[in-house]
Amino acid sequence: MAPKASLTLEKLAALGLDRLAQLVLDAAESHAAVKKLVETALAATKGPKAVAMLIDRRLAALERGKSQLASDKAKAFTIDLGLIQKAIVEELGPVDPSAAAQRLLRFIATHSTVYERTDDSQNRVEAVYSSAVAALQPLAAAMPEADRSGLPDMVMAELASQMYLFFLPAVEAVVGCLAGKARKAFDADLVRLLQQPPPHGSAWDYAHERRVQALIGARQLIAKAQGDIDGFVALEDSKPPDRQNPLATAAILLGAGRLPQALAWVRRDTGPPAYLTHADVADGLPGRDPVSLGRIGLEARILEAMGDRAAAQALRWACFEDTFDAAMLREHIAHLDDFDEFDVIDRAFGLVAASPAAYRALGFFIAWPQYERAARLVVERRAIWNGRRYELLMPAATALEDAWPVAASVLYRVLLDDILAGARSFAYGFAARYLVRLDALAAACDAASHGAIETHALYRANLMNLHGRKGEFWQVFARTQKPA
Repeated sequence: MAPKASLTLEKLAALGLDRLAQLVLDAAESHAAVKKLVETALAATKGPKAVAMLIDRRLAALERGKSQLASDKAKAFTIDLGLIQKAIVEELGPVDPSAAAQRLLRFIATHSTVYERTDDSQNRVEAVYSSAVAALQPLAAAMPEADRSGLPDMVMAELASQMYLFFLPAVEAVVGCLAGKARKAFDADLVRLLQQPPPHGSAWDYAHERRVQALIGARQLIAKAQGDIDGFVALEDSKPPDRQNPLATAAILLGAGRLPQALAWVRRDTGPPAYLTHADVADGLPGRDPVSLGRIGLEARILEAMGDRAAAQALRWACFEDTFDAAMLREHIAHLDDFDEFDVIDRAFGLVAASPAAYRALGFFIAWPQYERAARLVVERRAIWNGRRYELLMPAATALEDAWPVAASVLYRVLLDDILAGARSFAYGFAARYLVRLDALAAACDAASHGAIETHALYRANLMNLHGRKGEFWQVFARTQKPA
């Protein structure tokens, strides 16, 4: 197969202006995205006003859109969104950053209606809007200083009606570019908005509550930009307990060197345990604090800063014992004296290997990685694995294939047996791939097994006896074996 010809500026220039222009014209007639790029480039030759007018037309069309977008049109629509952002940032931004910032905020404001019209299960649309928010700060910084004081009004004009998702990131992008006087004026405007009562005089309204929290968050960003730590903390304290973020507040206090306050905040109750990993569920373990790892890591850093290294290390080790989190063990080891790590690692590996929480232990050995110990655990406890836990067993099987075929085969057999025993036809494609892997591992597995598990031939014979009449599966398997 001949290699694809690579396109370079030199090769394209050699075609000549007329030939290139014709190619661009032909491509623009066939592809809407190319046509829009060309139209934007042509508008740019006429100056910033022409570019702004073109962008305004596209934004107006986007704002008017209400119809649901079919899945086959979603990709093209996402490309169009990206082209609007590209025109604002790359064409208008360099020549008129103030106009570009206003239009970028207007573009960001369309996210609420766009989300209602599209299925963004792959997060492509969100990525475009996130990129737009990231581009806002450089535009704001490039604005003439006299124009920057108008940034808060721009943000509020475009995003005040939808104070969620991108409102606070937009505020954060602009407050760092404001002079102190403009920040104070912005904060005063936010205070006035906070004093407005709920609509209809209701005691509690969800939309109003969300708006209040967004306004408080914006005031905190201003306080943070001004270095007003007391103001930031006071605003956090004003929130209902279930809306507070003790970790973020503790981190800011730690950065400011206010260690006792930071320790008090990081130790605040974050609510009842409500988080379970896949391994926790598989091992039948109770729920945990959803931010426990971050909280403990931060608390340990605060204790270290306060000079209590022993307490910090005890906290890290206790967390590792409770979670088998590889990152926490590495953090503990990083703070040990020289040469102490070997004894600690041996102790940790022994603790994990002996634990009744087999899925959590397997996850640790794969993550560390310690594949030899993981393989030993798989084979020694081969009777306990459940094929329904594919999200844990499949990555482990893949990781162990190269050097530990017996353990990988144990896991693939468990996964395959579970699907066939339940006759879950929707998963036959996965089951077929497991059997393909088992066939490929057969010779190495039989040679290394030494009788620990039945031979591949015997497993295959039993599989046929039990599931030989599942014709649909065997048809899928036959197709899976064929080379692409």
